[in-house]
Amino acid sequence: MQRYRLLTWFYLAFWSIVIGITTGVYLNTINVVIDLLWRDLPNLLNISTQWKAVAVCLPLSLVIGLTQKYIGAYPLTIAEILSETKIKGHFDYHRWWKILFAGLLILGSGASVGPEASASGLVAGMIYWLGCRYKLIRDHADVGSHKSFFDQIHLIWLTRLEHTDHQKPLTEYFRSDRQRKIFYLFWTLVATVGFFGYFHFFPQEDVIGFHHPQVAWQWQGILVVIPAMVIGWLFGFLFVKISKLSVKWVGRWNAPIIKAILGGILLVCAAMFSKDILFSGEFSIVPFAHSSLQLAPGFLIALAFIKALVTNLGFALGWRGGTIFPAIFSSVAIGATLAQFLQWMPKLTASLVVATAITVILEKPLISAIVLMLLLPIQFSIFILLICVLTNWILKKIPILKP
Repeated sequence: MQRYRLLTWFYLAFWSIVIGITTGVYLNTINVVIDLLWRDLPNLLNISTQWKAVAVCLPLSLVIGLTQKYIGAYPLTIAEILSETKIKGHFDYHRWWKILFAGLLILGSGASVGPEASASGLVAGMIYWLGCRYKLIRDHADVGSHKSFFDQIHLIWLTRLEHTDHQKPLTEYFRSDRQRKIFYLFWTLVATVGFFGYFHFFPQEDVIGFHHPQVAWQWQGILVVIPAMVIGWLFGFLFVKISKLSVKWVGRWNAPIIKAILGGILLVCAAMFSKDILFSGEFSIVPFAHSSLQLAPGFLIALAFIKALVTNLGFALGWRGGTIFPAIFSSVAIGATLAQFLQWMPKLTASLVVATAITVILEKPLISAIVLMLLLPIQFSIFILLICVLTNWILKKIPILKP
């Protein structure tokens, strides 16, 4: 039995690390597809910079529409993944190719949405597949523990899953809820090691990580807290309202091809204002935060509102994906605008605006804080966490402030 358990742990460790590495590979693949569509092919075809958006977005909008019509509304959002798992008790990992294809297509086409939706769908599928494998291994434990070493390896690694493997919930394989949470946490950490290990060997410039810019501390920085929270709440409120109105106005149209083409036209028009409207912005948030304080306030405000509109309206038109990173990018623009009108600690001002806005949008203070700590100056971590928690507390105490 001891050897069987040891082989099971090795199996789980191996695939947890593979899940982490695969997630990193997927994020890198997005960049490869973007470079192919927006740099290599235009150079090969001698397409000038000003016509790139037209040459890429419009033809691929038709492909996106056909994908939405014949394959389905992919990629799924994080909320849809959680809802499906809660209602059905499992997540169908056999759809991985639909999520992968739609995710790469939409993100590569320049959509102002993030990779977190498609990445979450792929990760959820891999996790549920591994959970099914674990249940199968546990179900065969009594027989497998008496087999030879090579028979145990064959049973653990090569036994095929059945379609009924999802019927018995994974929770029944643990003695207590506490044991289950520890199990989940431990293997999540192992997968995280694989994820960050991958980016250690294949680093990406300006990707998520800890940032230590020089900060000139001033006690007057406390004076920016209230204005930053007010402006952050206003923009977060507006971002969510745009999202709801987009779904209400165009999201229910039963014309996926026409909708997708309209989404492509919208993206082309927005790109004429600024190339920063394109893509999610996760790889440009950090350099943009450094340069935004030198940009005109009017431009920053327009950029923030146009990107918020294109992200949410584009999503409703079938250019699906995550909205977290576009929301952060837009919030940085608003935060930089406010920072230019205040005298003290502009980086802190912008950071607090972003923390408030993202908490209003996500309604998840801890997740908001963790994501922002990996994008904003690490010196502000405690302030970001406090603002996220405080904003969430205020929204709960005064529900009318919720969008």
